[in-house]
Amino acid sequence: MTAPVAYDYDLIIIGAGAAGLSLLLALDDAGYKKKVKLIERNAGPQSDRIWSFWNNDSVPAYLKKIISREWQTWAISSGDCHYSMTHSYHRYCSIRSESMMQLALDRIQANTHFDIEFDCDVISVESGSDHALVITQDKQLVAQGVVDTRPPPLKTQHNGLLQSFYGEEIITKADVFDPSSVKLMQQLASSELGIEFIYILPFSKNHALIEFTCFSPAAVDRTILQARLKSIIHEIVGQNEYKVERKECAVLPMYCINENHDNKIKYMIYGGIAGGAMRASTGYSFVACQRWATQCATELKSKQSLSSFPPIATIYQKMDVIMLAVLRNNLDIGVTLFIQMFKNVKPARFARFMSEKATVLDFICVVWAMPKRPFVRALFARKKLSENDK
Repeated sequence: MTAPVAYDYDLIIIGAGAAGLSLLLALDDAGYKKKVKLIERNAGPQSDRIWSFWNNDSVPAYLKKIISREWQTWAISSGDCHYSMTHSYHRYCSIRSESMMQLALDRIQANTHFDIEFDCDVISVESGSDHALVITQDKQLVAQGVVDTRPPPLKTQHNGLLQSFYGEEIITKADVFDPSSVKLMQQLASSELGIEFIYILPFSKNHALIEFTCFSPAAVDRTILQARLKSIIHEIVGQNEYKVERKECAVLPMYCINENHDNKIKYMIYGGIAGGAMRASTGYSFVACQRWATQCATELKSKQSLSSFPPIATIYQKMDVIMLAVLRNNLDIGVTLFIQMFKNVKPARFARFMSEKATVLDFICVVWAMPKRPFVRALFARKKLSENDK
């Protein structure tokens, strides 16, 4: 009879991004008493992300305390068209990555069962008879279960789009921003790059995060994004001096992903983007990460086992697929599509739809606001493709 394997940890979480930190905090909040290790390849805490979402009730109470800013109004503009939405309950909220990391570090310090290791790169995860083996650059760790929250590699062949963005958080000497309203899509336009727009999170009259974003079939080169953003910032601040506090840049997949469907490693599941937590049509994932983390923590505490949960309901995934098919077939229609939604959908409905909390009536209103013909064509094309695959 072989001796049972001695576990180094009951659970290892790979990656200290939104999903990894969310799971650790959810486990702590649930009173999970087993040994947990969080592994992060960066050398220390990063200040490289701001996660945003609608409605502070969309996140657990412990995250409400670290929300950095809330806005009642969010807006979109294209050419001479300007539309805004305002709602006192469904506020647009933001949490900084460094605030969430600090909260996790505080919980780790207070919880002797939890541990974090920076500057640790995971080479591979392998399956044992009753355990998972996590292999890093200098050691091997045995765990009863592993959650891998690292983003998957981007696909070169896909049926959606890619969201490329580059942003800078700046502080200006003069007051140049309107802190009462988030610019979700400013100067929305169809160009040679794809669907492009400016995203502005204004923290005060002289402090904001400004991003240049592009939806396109292929990733946009960072140097192009930087050049466009530089021009945009100069357009906004004019001759006023400004200081860059930090920068952020990424390419996000706008196609459906769930690596758990093809996972062949026992005792391991995927979380975050790889686990299907990102809305393919928008790039928003933070609220879905919270739902997933809470479910995982509950199951780990009650059943002492890991299961993969679909963070986003099937109906949203299907709507995203159809919407992306419409955009991919004709990127020029993107401007009309987003403007129509902003123009014809009420703020509360819009926020619930973006947060995966829509009612049946919300769905009907969102669908009704869209241009009908391209969606009908995309729906029939998808149905025909499904029939051919049978």
